[in-house]
Amino acid sequence: MVLTAIEQEFLARQHLGRLTTIGADGFPQVKPLGFSYNTELGTIDVTGFNMVQSAKYRNVRKNPRVALVADEMTEPSMSGVRFLEIRGLAENTVGSHDLQGHLDREIIRIHPRRVVSFNIDPDRPGFSSRTIPVGASG
Repeated sequence: MVLTAIEQEFLARQHLGRLTTIGADGFPQVKPLGFSYNTELGTIDVTGFNMVQSAKYRNVRKNPRVALVADEMTEPSMSGVRFLEIRGLAENTVGSHDLQGHLDREIIRIHPRRVVSFNIDPDRPGFSSRTIPVGASG
């Protein structure tokens, strides 16, 4: 299992994430977008409209290093702040995620390599980080 059950539950509650890619000019580019956890592959699948024409899609083709952040604030204090950052290598591929045909079939698939979190696990509040072994799968 690439992501823990608690991490998967957190991601399932999030409707929006922010993906950072490296632009052609070498600077980070951050965009809000939709995503889902692919339990079969242990990947994060990023969906969207006009994906092939997007800068993020082109950026991944040139530099596969990305980071995705999902966060929430349940109360206005540090104990109410939660986030999950997933760093990894991405690829452009075709998915089958949109049965209604609203989103492009082309997706960005992130293979997690590092997970950084804050207050995700109620039994272990605060920061946590870990490296995911190469070859780990869902």
